[in-house]
Amino acid sequence: MAEEAAEEEGSGGGGIMKLVLPIVALLIGVGGGYFLGSSMTESSINEAAQLEPQEEKVSKDPNAMVGEMFKLAPFVVNLNEPRGNRYLKTTIQLEMDSEALLAELERRSAQLQDVILSLLTSKSSKELQALEGKFRLREELLSRINALLVNGVVTRIYFTEFVIQ
Repeated sequence: MAEEAAEEEGSGGGGIMKLVLPIVALLIGVGGGYFLGSSMTESSINEAAQLEPQEEKVSKDPNAMVGEMFKLAPFVVNLNEPRGNRYLKTTIQLEMDSEALLAELERRSAQLQDVILSLLTSKSSKELQALEGKFRLREELLSRINALLVNGVVTRIYFTEFVIQ
């Protein structure tokens, strides 16, 4: 009998450990699951909140994807070459952010032409023949033109003709 009592006392301590370990593991699992679930819920709520305004901005009208355009007269300029024997012929269209800008662009057409001519004549044929050079020219034109404007901005510049001779 004494041996049975000793075994029960010995197994009692192990029995408590057998009960406590699964409970602790269960609590850790539940706590970790709650933590992950709450952080995922917050991130999914944030993602949903970010998507909603973007859906409102997207228009179903394909014509709304492109702003109003302002076509400039073609430019024929001598390029900055040692011999001065190369020229550029280009036609440029400006995309406006609003129709209200049209009147200002028409009033400032002389200023626009001057800014564009000054920049074009400073470029060499080597600079403009590379695609990278055309992108750089477009960015420079955009910043110089927008520096003149008060009633809006030009959002994009399109070269509809670009010939180096």
